[in-house]
Amino acid sequence: MLINLNNTLFKIKYLFSLTCFISCFNVNNNQIKSIDILELSKFSNFDNLTLLDVRTYEEIQNGYLFNSTHIDYYDENFLNKINLLNKNKPIYIYCKVGGRSSKAAEKILHAGFKNVYNLKGGFLKWSQQKLPVQLNNKISLSSSSEKYSFQYLDSLKANNSNTLIYISTKWCAPCREMSPLIEELENEFSEKLEIVKFDLDENNFLNQTYNISSIPMFVLYQNSEEVWRKNGIIAYDEIVGKIKSYNSY
Repeated sequence: MLINLNNTLFKIKYLFSLTCFISCFNVNNNQIKSIDILELSKFSNFDNLTLLDVRTYEEIQNGYLFNSTHIDYYDENFLNKINLLNKNKPIYIYCKVGGRSSKAAEKILHAGFKNVYNLKGGFLKWSQQKLPVQLNNKISLSSSSEKYSFQYLDSLKANNSNTLIYISTKWCAPCREMSPLIEELENEFSEKLEIVKFDLDENNFLNQTYNISSIPMFVLYQNSEEVWRKNGIIAYDEIVGKIKSYNSY
């Protein structure tokens, strides 16, 4: 009886150790790749990757690389925001020189991203080579920075026959790409569709309401019932087609 118990305990310990080993192996098997940031100048298309700037808000006012997503490494919600990005896309991370991006890369790898690149030299090296940068005094988006509530969302749906909810953040590059599309929709459907923009950072209740896994997010309601939902970048014609398919415009 004692021998059988010892054998059972041994098997449990063995399986536990094996599980831990496999888990660590899977994380370490996806190694962080470090490349010179100047390599980005050879890229012709950034649609299939995420370019992440982990500098502070004050730093990015002096310029940033085109199509960058901005998440401050020192933000207490850094990991929560990271988890809203597409983990299947390669992610390229930069900071001023390379220190913060290296640390951020470790966190991002352990968050489940498969292809993680640390861009050595950072924004400083890129700008010293006179390569193109985006200069904005203020990063503007179509998302509203107002705070709302679950009750407001319910009231909104109840008092409008057709409602489009748009959820984004100020730091998300795909959200900025969708900003002109939202403005076009507002112009075309202003009298027939209520379009409401939410900043996810200011309205955390939306995470529970919609179980948000990535942004931006579009949610279409007809008579208080959800009829369509879409995450990520979408073509104007596609979203117009969806709106019209549920309404007689």
